[in-house]
Amino acid sequence: MRVLTTIRKAEYAELVALFFIQGAAAAMWLVPLTGVLGGHGLGILRPYAYAATGAAAFISPLIFGAMADRHFSPVKVLRGLALATAIMITVVSIAIQAGWNAWVVLALIQVYSVCASPLISISSTIIFARLANSQKEFGPIRGMYTLGWMVGCCTVSALNADQSTRAGFADATAWLLVAGFTFFLPPLQTPKTVEHLTLRQRLGWDALVF
Repeated sequence: MRVLTTIRKAEYAELVALFFIQGAAAAMWLVPLTGVLGGHGLGILRPYAYAATGAAAFISPLIFGAMADRHFSPVKVLRGLALATAIMITVVSIAIQAGWNAWVVLALIQVYSVCASPLISISSTIIFARLANSQKEFGPIRGMYTLGWMVGCCTVSALNADQSTRAGFADATAWLLVAGFTFFLPPLQTPKTVEHLTLRQRLGWDALVF
């Protein structure tokens, strides 16, 4: 992958803003999730909803990480996934609010988790490619994700949405901001592979060794 070195403070500001917004977006759903489910009579789903995140974290990066590494610009993959995450969290919030069947809601949460799980790793890939000295520069930028997480939590409380689907709709707005922000990032080209890749390799499943 072609590496771009940061030469202007404005470029650092772009990377900081990317992690900040993404941290806020992640917190606005994951933190109030227990309260939102419990407040709508779906308390039985609490452990399964968080387990869905864990399952997606194992599977999803293999697929979308492989896409970003071998087929498409990581910036475009991030944009598409952020948009898909915004759509899915909106659908999940509507389903919870409308009182859909609990297991349908869980299936939708699983789809949302598949879209959201690889976002932090893809963003990290974009940021590492922009830094001249990532060993020294990445830490402070990564800290902005934590700050964004804190702001996201405070935003949900300020909206009085700790047990409301308003948290989901606000989260969708945040993910749309992430998707929109990617248009300000320079594209990163994927390396041209000279070997024929099998379907298993294209999906990243070659990382699994049995």
